[in-house]
Amino acid sequence: MPFVTLLTNLKAVSVPSDAMPRLIRFIAPLMNKPQEAYNWVLETDKVMSKGSDNSDKPYVWFKIEAIGTFEDPENIKVLTPKLFDFFKNELTIEQDCILMNFYNLAATHIGKNG
Repeated sequence: MPFVTLLTNLKAVSVPSDAMPRLIRFIAPLMNKPQEAYNWVLETDKVMSKGSDNSDKPYVWFKIEAIGTFEDPENIKVLTPKLFDFFKNELTIEQDCILMNFYNLAATHIGKNG
């Protein structure tokens, strides 16, 4: 049950309306998780900066949490360049504008279905 959050100061009109479904279709097989298991949030028009005073420059903060996937650092090393390529080639977001965080979740830290 991966959780994907994409925060950006880009305007909503600058981000393709299908950006998150495309991202999930891209990463699901890389993480060996079914697309239906993903939960995602896209927040545009945020007041945010990479650095102390760069809020006028494009910035994307990508966070992903998953059970088991990130226990092995090698998985992050393999996934990171592929994600940067996706953002650049599919969403036309330059790599120097992106920060990524990967979090390993314990299955006991998720509640669902009562």
